Amino acid sequence: MRPALHILLLILLPAAAARADSRNQVFSDFATPLPVKPGETLVLGIVGGWERWDNPARCIRRTAIAIRRRELKGIWVETVENHKLDLAERLIREAFDFDRDGTLSAGEVKQARIVLFGQSLGGRAVLRLARTLNDWGVTVGFAAVIDAYGKDTYAVPPNVLKAANWYQRDPGFVKGAPAISAADPARTRILFNRLVSYKGRENEFEVDEQSRLQRVFMGAHLIMEFDMPLWREVEELVISATRGRD
Repeated sequence: MRPALHILLLILLPAAAARADSRNQVFSDFATPLPVKPGETLVLGIVGGWERWDNPARCIRRTAIAIRRRELKGIWVETVENHKLDLAERLIREAFDFDRDGTLSAGEVKQARIVLFGQSLGGRAVLRLARTLNDWGVTVGFAAVIDAYGKDTYAVPPNVLKAANWYQRDPGFVKGAPAISAADPARTRILFNRLVSYKGRENEFEVDEQSRLQRVFMGAHLIMEFDMPLWREVEELVISATRGRD
């Protein structure tokens, strides 16, 4: 077995073991009333690795819960696993299918309000989902990409109005994608590609018990999940995007 593959298995197995007795995510796990009302926004967080969509200890779900607790009018927040983008696509279709005819009309497409955020494999999945929505003609108000992992061009499609990327390149097996770029700079504004480093700061961050074994192999990629100031910034930018702010 190749060393890189061996390390990857060690990263994934703890999460897989935790999921062994858990059921898979299904469409009925979403709580958003369908369809939403015209003018309302769907915020969708995409979790990384093989983590469960509903694990409150992990960064994407934790941030989604924080946004929900603010009880913002007209904002619906859901999380989905990065290998379940079919569920995300169905959710978006049904959320904005106001006449319930099973398709998104040109008028419904124009009224769709979407904000996406994701971490690790979920960061890459944000761009994959955004490209699908680009094919549909649906605008994404904001896409937040956090330490994205996996092979991709990391080009942000032109239906995304704004995007931001946080990443780390500290020593270790998993490093975030160093840059996202706009496929059409005239239509998409890249707010920043921000390098974050945890060298010499590892003990500043409290990692939960279930993540400590993964930290041995994932290093800064895992530590970033518990960088609370970073995640508060993600939360604020997501909320700002739902309000149409620059």
